[in-house]
Amino acid sequence: MGARFYKCDDDVRVVHTGKILVRESDKSYRPLIEVWCYPPQQKNNFHATAFSNVPALYRGKIINQRGLSESYAKRGRHKFRSNEFLRHSSLSEFPDSESAESLRKKESEQHAFVLDRVSAPKLIIPQLELARVLFYASSYLSRASLMSSRLLTDFKVEVNTKGGYANIEVLQTSNFPPSAFNDSATRAMLSWLLVDSNAKHSFESIFRYFNVEKDRDVSAGYKRWLFHFDPPQMSGWSFSYEGRLDASGRYFLVEKITDIEINAQMPSRVYFHNPFFTHPDEGQEPTTGGKCPEPYERPEDHIIDDDREASDANHAFLLGENTCSVRFKNRFSTSKATTPKRSHRPDRSKDEAKKAGDKVSTNEPGSNGEIPSADMGGDIQDCTDRSEEYASRFTAFNMMVQMLEEKYACIIIDSYTHELDQVGRSKCHLIDSGAKRTIRCVVVERNGHVNYLLEIDVTGLNKWISTKCVRQIDTRNWKEQFSLIKKGVVTKSLGWPTQEMDTMFGSKKHIGISHPKSVEGHPTGIPTDSILDWATRVANKL
Repeated sequence: MGARFYKCDDDVRVVHTGKILVRESDKSYRPLIEVWCYPPQQKNNFHATAFSNVPALYRGKIINQRGLSESYAKRGRHKFRSNEFLRHSSLSEFPDSESAESLRKKESEQHAFVLDRVSAPKLIIPQLELARVLFYASSYLSRASLMSSRLLTDFKVEVNTKGGYANIEVLQTSNFPPSAFNDSATRAMLSWLLVDSNAKHSFESIFRYFNVEKDRDVSAGYKRWLFHFDPPQMSGWSFSYEGRLDASGRYFLVEKITDIEINAQMPSRVYFHNPFFTHPDEGQEPTTGGKCPEPYERPEDHIIDDDREASDANHAFLLGENTCSVRFKNRFSTSKATTPKRSHRPDRSKDEAKKAGDKVSTNEPGSNGEIPSADMGGDIQDCTDRSEEYASRFTAFNMMVQMLEEKYACIIIDSYTHELDQVGRSKCHLIDSGAKRTIRCVVVERNGHVNYLLEIDVTGLNKWISTKCVRQIDTRNWKEQFSLIKKGVVTKSLGWPTQEMDTMFGSKKHIGISHPKSVEGHPTGIPTDSILDWATRVANKL
């Protein structure tokens, strides 16, 4: 399932995003952004799209993907030191524009940040691309950034510094997609934006510049504005990127940011509150029978038609088109504060699921909307390390890893635990309590070879899933590969995605190692002598 643009051909690559356009005569507020593509799409009148779609727009993005894949010449990673700052500039500072002459001037005027590095190429970062990763986790936030007080009227924030927690009330007026609060990465990014003054000042600078400058360039019925903003302080942050070098090798154009680690001081716990956040009341028998909402089956693809108004009659569908990975250096937890509600089991014996229409709009939902509303958000990957939080789920595995160090001279390079995210309509990423299931990765070096040991959290299950050992020669793509493995584990209903791993590594480069037999009532689930045998079998595969 995915999102498709109805005005655009298949396999079209985004070359450049230009100015933000606001119609002078538009009664509803529907800002657009210019888009240049290859092959050109003027014949389809696809020269701009809703600014709500910015979470999914970046250089090299393949629109309506069928057979073409994203392709970037180079990739890299940078960690900000305390004395490094982003310098305001424009894309004209990158000397090797590959664009056609007709586009070159428009491209070169776009605002950019430049990172001057002594022993590495200068990084030229389009300002919109950095904002996309920092702030545009959803279509809602894209629209909110161009409004003066949207976040103030939609959320009420109270921080208890002494108690180390924050309460965020989602007000009744909010159009933030309710289902997005089920996503830990979206909750984390929204928490950071609402609580952290560094993030808030940076986000608010977008509207400040837009409001002052939008009337300076008016032509053909549109107010036109070149996007720019003040970046947050980024000391201690790091990010991964893809793009290309110029011919001299001294300048690197960042076309896509794929991963970012944020260094922020946040309360250790953030709670979201709303009357609609409920959980089944286990103390009451569910009511039965009666009418129920019509069963709904999602279409194969949602088709984005932003020439039409979005209706507020439905909760916005999450299209999952924002695929960046994010993590916070200083871990904090976020959750929905739910209240018990008596559950209901409607009589569906005669109902058949009705496939919904495929046309949706990512514009601001309203009472006069013609088609269902949708939001580009929903697929940010939360890569925050949860090792401490979920240590009790991997007690035996961690003991086995410790034996690899002590008895087999293995070196532990890195280790981390990630939550598994939902894929499609599957619920197997959750345990019975509603908490997320997790996966643990330990990077082990033995005899100069790097291996990745993977363990799936089996909390509440009456089975063990084999430990997976991935023998890697080229470790540069591991983050992307691990992301695909995590999705595959959920898709396979908590099994290893063997076929996909064969493609990524080769069939002999990933090996399943069976678990010792568990003993009911044992503190770790596995006797200590069996853990040593487990470590021996793992060491033999490294």
